[in-house]
Amino acid sequence: MKYLVIAPGYPSEENKYNNGFVHGRVKLYLERKLDITVFSYTSGDLNEYEYEGVKVYTGGKDAYIQFLKQHQFDKYLIHFGYKRILKPLIHIYPSAEIIMWVHGAEALGWYRRLFAFNPRKPYRFLGYILLDTIQLRYLHNFIMKNYNVTFVFVSEWMKNILEKDSHTVGKIKKYEIIPNVINDKIFQYHKKTANDRFHVLSIRTYQSKKYANDLSVKAILELSKEPFFDQLTFTLYGDGRLFEKTLKPLRQFKNVNIHKKFLNHHEISEVHRQNGIMLIPTRQDAQGVSMCEAMMSGLVPVTSNNTAIPEYLPIDCGYLANNYHELAKAIKEMYYNQEEFLKRSENAHHFILKKCSSKIIMDKELEVIKSARNNSQK
Repeated sequence: MKYLVIAPGYPSEENKYNNGFVHGRVKLYLERKLDITVFSYTSGDLNEYEYEGVKVYTGGKDAYIQFLKQHQFDKYLIHFGYKRILKPLIHIYPSAEIIMWVHGAEALGWYRRLFAFNPRKPYRFLGYILLDTIQLRYLHNFIMKNYNVTFVFVSEWMKNILEKDSHTVGKIKKYEIIPNVINDKIFQYHKKTANDRFHVLSIRTYQSKKYANDLSVKAILELSKEPFFDQLTFTLYGDGRLFEKTLKPLRQFKNVNIHKKFLNHHEISEVHRQNGIMLIPTRQDAQGVSMCEAMMSGLVPVTSNNTAIPEYLPIDCGYLANNYHELAKAIKEMYYNQEEFLKRSENAHHFILKKCSSKIIMDKELEVIKSARNNSQK
């Protein structure tokens, strides 16, 4: 069986973070001896390169259509079901067997991202509204036509939102709920000590308000009023257009260490070992992969009580907050209660290990792929 993975972007030497979670899956597929080819839908003429042993074809619309016509596969594994990816494939191969992972950006109504509206540049959001409306209308028609598709959602929340926003409640017949994999070989668990609760970590992009870094800043400012504040250390990694503006209020504190850089997975794992609490609020997440990686390493997440986060963070594994006051309160509670910190640290690791470990997720995904293959042979 030959499989084509299609995504709107894929890691390369020039951009190692471009949909890295897709690359992580592909490497695990290759370990399981699947015959995998990757197409990265970007722009330009048809081209190809190799990244960490994975052969990747890339190009824009014409290159994509050209590639599909020249290469036929037994199964098409699609991440992000954008119209520009699905429409040519269905046109060329109407009965193509598809497994489609829904991650969020392609399946949410524009009104769920009002936090991204910039009143100084309203035309940008108006353009987003138009494109999003076209995308959701296409997904509605795509779902209603009952193509040979199995949907994969990373959370119940994501499935429910897609159905609501595309007006297809109860119409998706073939689907699975499978989390994004968290690599337990990279994010290894090291039992935390009581002193680790004094070390708070944040690893985030600062490109969008979606990641709620402003709430982290407000929580730290709130904690600065506490008598124990100087005993805490805060380490923040990231970059993006909002980086300097967001973090400016924290530059005054000697115990806040700001690093304007991104980290690879192995570097993140090492930083996890040096900290005990992950301060990681969000305004919208279909899973919260960075949070889950921290949990695998044994950090206690302090995050937001919204979207899919509660599915991945039971109350005995971390803290769900409704505002920045509650974020600060959670860190304060752990400062005064080391037993609670240690208990939640261990619980967080074991919960994510059972829910998202490499073996568990790969077994589930391969079961979906093989099941679809067997159905096609009947």
